[in-house]
Amino acid sequence: MLNNISIKESSFNEDKQEKESAGTEHQLKYFGPGNYQLTKKDISYIAHGACFLASGGGGSIGLARLFIDTMINDTDVMHYVNPDNLKATKNISFIATLGSPGKMFEGFGQTASLNAFLEMNNHLTQSGQEPLGYLIPVEMGAINTLIPFIISAKKGIEVINGDPCGRAMPELSMTLFNINKLSINPVILTSDTDESGNYQKIIVQAEDADDAENQARLFALSHNNLAGMACYPMQGADLNCSILSDKNWAKFNQWTVGLAWNLGRNIIESRDYHEFMKFLDSSAVRNYTLFEGIITNKEEREISGFDAGKITVSNEAETFFIYYKNESLLAWNATRKCYVAMGPDSINLLARKDAQPLSNADINSDPEKNPKNISLGTSIGIIGLCAFEKLQNTVLVGLFLSNIQETLAAFPEDHVPVPDSYIPLSDLMSNRK
Repeated sequence: MLNNISIKESSFNEDKQEKESAGTEHQLKYFGPGNYQLTKKDISYIAHGACFLASGGGGSIGLARLFIDTMINDTDVMHYVNPDNLKATKNISFIATLGSPGKMFEGFGQTASLNAFLEMNNHLTQSGQEPLGYLIPVEMGAINTLIPFIISAKKGIEVINGDPCGRAMPELSMTLFNINKLSINPVILTSDTDESGNYQKIIVQAEDADDAENQARLFALSHNNLAGMACYPMQGADLNCSILSDKNWAKFNQWTVGLAWNLGRNIIESRDYHEFMKFLDSSAVRNYTLFEGIITNKEEREISGFDAGKITVSNEAETFFIYYKNESLLAWNATRKCYVAMGPDSINLLARKDAQPLSNADINSDPEKNPKNISLGTSIGIIGLCAFEKLQNTVLVGLFLSNIQETLAAFPEDHVPVPDSYIPLSDLMSNRK
């Protein structure tokens, strides 16, 4: 297979152009036509950039570093392909890992997603189809953006430069694949490989994305609270975004992996908060600095199998609450009693000391397990990113509002009102001024 892949010698093309995504206000870095060769360093850039874009979810950067160190060798080569260069007949799937970050830090979960990939390939070949030619990340996040590249390192398969979320999402139903009614079936769930070289699997014909997620969580409960998942099988023609395929633009967010690479490279190479903010402004991603202060508290309360949480950030003048359900969904100014940001817009955390992106799972975590533990007292910036226009779909906004309501219900003592409707970040900032 690799002999048929056109490879450039450099990692990402240095002559970067900007190409505007149809239907969005963003201009994302575009790396030209063709396929590109990635190194372990590139993947570290992508993981850091995806962690920043994830709105506090998508997995811990500490866990991503562990996966990179243990599952990708320095000599490994990984491959990605731009969304306007997809071969029409190549098969696509997204592969993800879901479950307990604590178990992953203990060493579990490292083979589950690879097993899901292998089983999707088996399903395709047994039904007379070609094996997978492309993978696509399920979301922007330190872990699930990384997973396809780990498989690329082992199998030589290409990863599409895009994703159906643009950030991390609490639920599988909150993707553009689901909003655009793409077929999710079959849903293949797998466990880790055990000491004897075996693993468990089930193939599900799910009623919808909610049913698929419920079945995945039930499967994970029986397998160390972890599961690999493969679903949404389709072909390159279903996602190709060349001039002749305009109908596919709405199905996912294009070039977000490249955006993550750009952001992550600046984070790692500069390690400077103010330098990164200048770079973010130059990337044409519409952003606002919402607040700067010290993390003073983190509370978690379990709701429906998720970690519902509140992070408190304060400075001398004001206090902010960030409410999350795995991912950050609502920023509330507790001093002024007003909304600051809400999903689908992103609420991203960045350490002011060294510009490191923070996930909610990293904050006040177990330092013995997580080398990237972020302690209380850390000085951070809270950065708001305006959602892609296609993420402001009425159905998707309704799902965000429902999740915000559920999360606020876990903290009734705060008396934060549930938003009646979605207020875009740009409108909130205009009102604030």
